[in-house]
Amino acid sequence: MSRSPFTFRLVYHVAIVCLGALQFGYHLSELNAPEAYISCQARYRDFFRTSELVDCIPMNANQIGLVNSIFSIGGLISATVAGRAADKFGRRGLTMINCISYIIGPVIMSVSTNFYVLMLGRFISGLGSGASLIVIPMYLNEISPAAMTGMIGAMCQEFVNIGILSAQVFGIFFSDFTKWRVIVSIGGILGLVNLLLVPFCVESPKWLTLRNRVHDARVALIKLRGLSHGDVAETDLIEIDDLIESWKEKSLKKVDTVDSGGSSSDSTYSEPVEDTDCVQKITASQIVSEIGKQQETLSTILSSEEGSTLQSTDSNADGPHDFHQISYKEFLTARRFRRPLIAIIGILTAQQFCGINTMIFYGVTILSALFPTAAVLVNVLISLLNCIVNLGVAPLVDRVGRRPLLLISIGGMSTASFLLAFGILKNVTALSGVAATVFVAFFSVGLGPIPFLIIPELTEASSVGVAQSVGFTCNWIAVFLVGYLFPILNELIGGFVFFVLSGIAACYFIFTWKFVPETKGKTTFEAVWGQS
Repeated sequence: MSRSPFTFRLVYHVAIVCLGALQFGYHLSELNAPEAYISCQARYRDFFRTSELVDCIPMNANQIGLVNSIFSIGGLISATVAGRAADKFGRRGLTMINCISYIIGPVIMSVSTNFYVLMLGRFISGLGSGASLIVIPMYLNEISPAAMTGMIGAMCQEFVNIGILSAQVFGIFFSDFTKWRVIVSIGGILGLVNLLLVPFCVESPKWLTLRNRVHDARVALIKLRGLSHGDVAETDLIEIDDLIESWKEKSLKKVDTVDSGGSSSDSTYSEPVEDTDCVQKITASQIVSEIGKQQETLSTILSSEEGSTLQSTDSNADGPHDFHQISYKEFLTARRFRRPLIAIIGILTAQQFCGINTMIFYGVTILSALFPTAAVLVNVLISLLNCIVNLGVAPLVDRVGRRPLLLISIGGMSTASFLLAFGILKNVTALSGVAATVFVAFFSVGLGPIPFLIIPELTEASSVGVAQSVGFTCNWIAVFLVGYLFPILNELIGGFVFFVLSGIAACYFIFTWKFVPETKGKTTFEAVWGQS
């Protein structure tokens, strides 16, 4: 289209759906600042009003690790089924279900009086977070104009960063023996706001197309493009219908089952990629001949545009559809998906094993040894920098590409981890502070935003849901291991733990260089992986 694809309605949809990512970030970091008060490890004399009741839950280092990491167990469980749930209930439908977990979890945490109830609340919050990290990147990918896919996809990580920053800012004001429950309660308020706003978003037009609800998909695209009556060009209608037809064409391609020799064949993919352009040109010419009819249809659609719920008018809207959905077994075993599987698991585990959650979960604890009186404030400033860097990098994802940013990010984190370890062991406060800041900044360059947006680009439309579930299941396992093991290792070997993280990041740099392809500007599975 000649008009800008960056519309108010598109921004609104991105912001509302990404509230789920914001809540994920908030819950990741909500225990960071008040941890010492929640666990009764802060000295009572540090509390300036000792006459008031000391409200805390006694926990040792092992229990603190469990409370932090149980969040990832909830995420792991929901991630294993969220992909299929998003295909069954829709992207918007699953987002609304996730809000329920985001409300119930914080309520339980806010009234907890012992270690086990606190864990239960964290677990339920994790359920919503795991499913959110599956459905949000799918939804953003499916509503984004082609030229803005990378930038909009990066908003998922930006909202995660905002959530982390928000939790740490609240930690400055409410980290004491009587106010820490306010921090965990705020998460429930965010969940309620999200639940009230999601119904005003349209369902994913791509999902609607795959359900044979073409009319609803057209309505959704018209709204997302910000079109209004009397302001619609023929090219607008052509592009919308061409996009819907392209989704149909891609989704009707079926992947054959794996043969006894372990290979897979698919005659549909033997056609050259360029043939898609021919299909689109034919479709466009047919649409031009029916513009008058479509203008009448558009007038009807726009007259009911203000409704918040879309009603299907397709005769086959609720009937069965012919689109082939890849099973978990096919995705995990078919030779055709082997390279995407390896790349997805590698990228999603790298995001965690390179060590970012050591700063998100335990940043205040780490920095307390370096800045005894200003650890919370320094942690907030680092998180603020994280948000700024991620926002600045977002436009570069579509310009520079995914792979170069991943390599820069992992390489920078490896170097920063090495310097942080050296600074801690040699007690060089300035070096440690700079290294911690650079460590988080390099994460925002690539490993933060790109894993959320790259999975749909590495695989096919028919396997996106399964691929998201597999990738984020591995991601949540990594979150659990880092969250649980770091305080134990930090207690055993101190700063040397960051030498370990530096080595792990170096290994992931080599992996990314060898096994992760560039996806920028490539719209088909064959173009990404060089298959014909």
